[in-house]
Amino acid sequence: MSKSYLLISGKGGVGKSTLASSLAVKAAGLGLRVALIDGDIGLRSLDLMLGMQDRVLYDMADLVNRRCTLDQALIWHPDYPTKLCLMVGGQSAKPKDFERSDLKKIVSTLKKRVDIVLIDGPAGLGRGIRNFIGLADEVVIVTTPDPVATRSAEKLSGMLYAGGARPSLLINRVQIDRVLSGDALQPSLLAQSLDLPLFGVVEEHPGIAPAQLKGQTAAQIEDEHLQNLLKDIVLGMKGITFQVSDYEPETLTWFQRFVKWLEA
Repeated sequence: MSKSYLLISGKGGVGKSTLASSLAVKAAGLGLRVALIDGDIGLRSLDLMLGMQDRVLYDMADLVNRRCTLDQALIWHPDYPTKLCLMVGGQSAKPKDFERSDLKKIVSTLKKRVDIVLIDGPAGLGRGIRNFIGLADEVVIVTTPDPVATRSAEKLSGMLYAGGARPSLLINRVQIDRVLSGDALQPSLLAQSLDLPLFGVVEEHPGIAPAQLKGQTAAQIEDEHLQNLLKDIVLGMKGITFQVSDYEPETLTWFQRFVKWLEA
């Protein structure tokens, strides 16, 4: 059964679009059909993150103004030409240019074609977010563990609860050493402090920024642990639940400690 997800954040800079593009590529790599919508109207970025900027001919603004068909507005990923398609919001468009009825029709139509519709919503608390609230089956708030981002996530979740939505939390750029040293909360405790169910965790990784410069996502980095984190989130989107474990200090034998000392 197809489901739609809206990824939003209380503030920019938490890696929401990076995660949206990475999860879309990961899902396609797992054989799922994915439609990715760049809902940050006027500030499109997903085409760059996916290395597809030269393929954009039409956007969502063209579609709602009947300047193209739905098929023409969908841009297919060169590595997944039957699995992953992107729809950009429009570089010169504004959120007020879109009626909720048009956006609802786009999402509902795409749900009939694919397994997952993933909407990368805008950051902040403005009209851009309100355009998409209620159109997706699930709302996921993306945050990093720092206090400014979590405060913004808390304010955003309060707004969503007041409107009847029940969001979950996706924590990005977790630094394990800070968690183990006590400088950052365990992901489960952070989710509890915000009174949100934990949707998933993605750790800080030095390979993500270099991959983005090449038009690649975190899903294309050769790191088994990172790929398993992304896979767990994608499987969660398909209803396969998993438990996010707390981080524990590494337990080494005396020989492993000796080797690590030699390598230092």
